Amino acid sequence: MIYRTISVGKLLEDANAWKHHESLYDVNFDDLLKLDRDIPVLLFVDFEDHEQSVMNDWLFAFNNIVLMNGIPARAFVLKGYSEEREVTEGYFRVISGTGSARQLYSSLSSKINRELERIAGSSQAMTSLKRLIVLSMFYDGSTMIVGETGTGKNHFAEVITALSPRGPDLFFSINCAAIPDNLLESELFGYRKGSFTGASSDKKGLVEMANTGTLFLDEIGDMPLNLQAKILRITENREFFKIGATTATNVDVRFITATNKYDDSSLRDDLRYRLSSIVFNLPPLRYRKSDIPVMFDHIMSSKGYLVRFDNLPPEMKNDLIVYDYPGNIRELGNIIEEYLAMNKITRTRVTRSYEEIVSTLADRAMTEYANGTQTYRDFLAAIQKTVSQEILRRRVEVVGNSASKLSKEFGLTPRRMRDLLSEMNEQELSAD
Repeated sequence: MIYRTISVGKLLEDANAWKHHESLYDVNFDDLLKLDRDIPVLLFVDFEDHEQSVMNDWLFAFNNIVLMNGIPARAFVLKGYSEEREVTEGYFRVISGTGSARQLYSSLSSKINRELERIAGSSQAMTSLKRLIVLSMFYDGSTMIVGETGTGKNHFAEVITALSPRGPDLFFSINCAAIPDNLLESELFGYRKGSFTGASSDKKGLVEMANTGTLFLDEIGDMPLNLQAKILRITENREFFKIGATTATNVDVRFITATNKYDDSSLRDDLRYRLSSIVFNLPPLRYRKSDIPVMFDHIMSSKGYLVRFDNLPPEMKNDLIVYDYPGNIRELGNIIEEYLAMNKITRTRVTRSYEEIVSTLADRAMTEYANGTQTYRDFLAAIQKTVSQEILRRRVEVVGNSASKLSKEFGLTPRRMRDLLSEMNEQELSAD
């Protein structure tokens, strides 16, 4: 469960929420204090069922109780048949629309679930990140996403933005490492006509174009220090100077940034602190291998194929799970492309050290135990059996089916070795 919902108001009685209250008078703050602190709670309140003064008093109390007690609760106040501007204050958002409060609830909850489903994965790490996204839906400040290459930082930025108060506004993205330094400044901040050779007209930069919206700065650590200073000025004063300009341009823009590591030495400390009010740490794929089947199915479904991870041959499933994916989700996507094109997977077969293999097996054992698939004892027994059968198969190719010779090598009785040989032969016959 990513989050729980509580509906308040007569029109929301059939909203299939976790809990329902007829009125704000029925919402007991003591009950909110007793809620599970790991699971966010979203309250959907019908504005029409309450007087403005009552609503104002309740929201004031709600904001302060949530803040003082660290309750993971947030509230949507639904104003049906209204075109008032959306308002976000603290831990609540006032949502208006041309439909009823019930229709607003349905539309909003569907959007939240739809955006969260874009992030494939059900491991504890991904569940925690999705819950953080739910809580951050009410935050309008700078956010930093930290993760290795290929972990989906751009994807996360899109989901965070879509669910934020600025979701309906413009969203722009730029990779600071992909553009030469001498061009990056004009792309970000624009320039005035005649400020340099070739500047035949005024140009708006992405910062100005994203005014009232969101600008995603990928690989922020690769931005030159002089441009980092200009970004810092925007976070402090909400203004910047275009190239060749003598007067400042005012902007209201939200920055979402991404970097490979939080303590990147190429990023100014003062800017880092300004841009990281909320930090999303994306785990590499090798640390959440239980998500690989889910992500495989998600990618195949998005491409219109019916093949699912459970339908793959056992050897291919094992290769996909054991592989460490240095390129993370992007590499998994490329491997699936290879599978679709060639009907086989080759790149997961790499030579690795004994220590790496042991580490991978340990990761897999812990993942299967966490998923309730099997105990550590059963996992180790299965590994011993698999390795023993492989060694036996290879030795039979060298010395033949000599039970006496093989029993000495394996430290078993000849009778036990004959049983193992018979079992192996039966498996090979059934496979044929």
